[in-house]
Amino acid sequence: MGTVSAMTSLATELGIPQGKLQGEKASMMALLRIGMPVVYSMLYLKGKAWGAASSGGLEMIASRIGSKLPFVLNVLLGFIAFALTWKEL
Repeated sequence: MGTVSAMTSLATELGIPQGKLQGEKASMMALLRIGMPVVYSMLYLKGKAWGAASSGGLEMIASRIGSKLPFVLNVLLGFIAFALTWKEL
């Protein structure tokens, strides 16, 4: 919701027509709906392979973090969103 509001206010300031803005938002949502499940699936599979293929002292860390790579991505994206919001306030 906040992203959509920010996009709308920025488009108004820049003089972008609302029709074009709605088209761009629809394209962005379609890309996210298709792209993000693919990214999460790849992260999950890569994490499982990473945890299974590690050896030595890093095996325990890799096995614990490897299967949770989608969660780690969510945490990183949350921190980035928080930092950008903090900067803009």
